[in-house]
Amino acid sequence: MRHETLLVRPRLTPKFTTGCPVLDGHLGGGFPCGLITEITAESGSGKTQLCLQLALSAQLPRFLVGLSAASLFLHSEFPFPSRRLSQLAQAFLSTHRSLFTPPDDPLYYIFVHLLHTADHLLDEMQKIVSFLENSSTRLPVKLIIIDSIAELFRSEFDNTPLDLKRRSSMFF
Repeated sequence: MRHETLLVRPRLTPKFTTGCPVLDGHLGGGFPCGLITEITAESGSGKTQLCLQLALSAQLPRFLVGLSAASLFLHSEFPFPSRRLSQLAQAFLSTHRSLFTPPDDPLYYIFVHLLHTADHLLDEMQKIVSFLENSSTRLPVKLIIIDSIAELFRSEFDNTPLDLKRRSSMFF
């Protein structure tokens, strides 16, 4: 398939819910599976909040437009919003109580790895395959979130021609 044809005839792919019916409607049913999706917006606009919600929504069964899956959350902006994730998890649990039996906890299926530098991200990428293959949870990891990849590359490099070239090469 050529990239020009994607605009004319979008690829049919399963979707999973964002957890927000209005947003799902604008996205044609949710986020597409099997693809890389980049979320960009102004600072403070809710990108991390959306990522946290996606990590929870991924746990929903397919009949509720979830992935029946755990998530790997690679996070680079400190501190990690664990308090907000706990609040969202409580709301998620109260809405979907019948899907979880005690002591099941939706937080158990979100694996958080903190990233410090672009090099650290590249090191972690090498370990992800092993992590995914050896994960022994009830739900397999099917969603990987990197929040925020731009922060790693923005903060580590200067604006010299050599650094800009190195940053572009690593980012690619």
